[in-house]
Amino acid sequence: MPTTINPTTNTPQSAPLETSGKGAPTKANGNKLLIAVIAIGIVTGLATFLMKECIKWVGDLVMIGMDGELSNLRYLGLPMLGIFIAMIFQRYILKEDLSHGTAIIKNDLANWKYNLPSNLMYTNIIGCSITIGCGGSAGAEGPSAYTGAAIASNFARWLHIDPRWFRLLVSIGAGAGIAGIFKSPVGGALFTLEVLGLELTTLPVIALIAACLISSCTALAFGGFSFDLKFVDYISFDPSNFLWMTLLGLFCGAYCIYYRWSQRSAGNFLNSVSNPWFRALIGGVVLSVAIFFFPSLFGEGYSIVDKVINCHPAELLTYDPFYSGLTGTELLMVILAGVLILKGIMVACTINGGGVAGDFAPTLFAGCLAGYLFGLIVNSLFGLSLPVENYALLGMAGVMSGAIKAPLMAIFITAEMSNSYQFMFGFLLVASISYGIVFLWDRYNKGI
Repeated sequence: MPTTINPTTNTPQSAPLETSGKGAPTKANGNKLLIAVIAIGIVTGLATFLMKECIKWVGDLVMIGMDGELSNLRYLGLPMLGIFIAMIFQRYILKEDLSHGTAIIKNDLANWKYNLPSNLMYTNIIGCSITIGCGGSAGAEGPSAYTGAAIASNFARWLHIDPRWFRLLVSIGAGAGIAGIFKSPVGGALFTLEVLGLELTTLPVIALIAACLISSCTALAFGGFSFDLKFVDYISFDPSNFLWMTLLGLFCGAYCIYYRWSQRSAGNFLNSVSNPWFRALIGGVVLSVAIFFFPSLFGEGYSIVDKVINCHPAELLTYDPFYSGLTGTELLMVILAGVLILKGIMVACTINGGGVAGDFAPTLFAGCLAGYLFGLIVNSLFGLSLPVENYALLGMAGVMSGAIKAPLMAIFITAEMSNSYQFMFGFLLVASISYGIVFLWDRYNKGI
């Protein structure tokens, strides 16, 4: 007997989902499935584009009048304000927690909850725009994945798709959300396979890839066919630097261990605070003070990443209270080290404090700065002239791979969102070593 879903409890009433054999769709259901996949891809791609535009609009609004040469006290209030507004939106308007999008999706899938309410197709956009636009130091991928999952669930219900495909379509929608927000179709598909951990047969994999490709192309089209990161002047990839790239992988792996520990420790501390408003106050104050001293922690940080990989590191010091022009490599390394030490904690303050955001983009930001810092240190110590901007790019894949423990997703997201497939060998090497270091550490240290 086919599985049915109770719309009240969102749980299956009989056998689990099947994806092959007698679970294969009939011709009629196959047509509906095709329509659903196309619709999910288009609508999710449009939703991720709107999310980015809303984040940018809120960010531009709150930055009106900011002085680019002097520190601005506005940084001491904006991030905290964003978290409190997001808290009010979730607790009193939506009456639902959106702060851990990816974790919620995984929990829903594990508990056979696929019938997601229609308001989740836009409420994540609102909450994320407020949180990140006001300076929350996190990413938009968790809310975008949750939005995609909700879009898929509702299309499946509206089209009366065979209930045996509900779970797969929700997972496919989440992958399409990642594909759209990063403009990375392969990365989105690998998110579903690596992070959500679904084991898919041939037909569902084809549906997943199609939805991710359509979502990514839709986001690209509405975004003017431009990538989030774009090289202007860069030195072409040189495989003769194999040794230094290997050491970069080790450096990224070691940093990932610290990053995960700091984020988890800060998150556990905030979660131990029973009063949600006091928790938001603590997270907001810590976040605001850190951003005042290190303004590059403001928001997702893609503009900083874009400048760093194009060898314009002075952007790291914009609005900094200590900024008086780039006076030397030592100053830059101090700023980089300070941001890297704080980044995991700031992500926890943003998400666990009550904001609506994700934790994938911060690993790309941290990886960029870690790779750049590594290049500066090596050049200073050994009198070399390594192309530090290339190492910043490789570091993105390295830290995301180890921190998220999804090496393939990290490799393809970095390559696709920056249109830099010529660095694939370096991505593979650095990401694999970083992931291996974290894997070994986790194996012998279960508490991390």
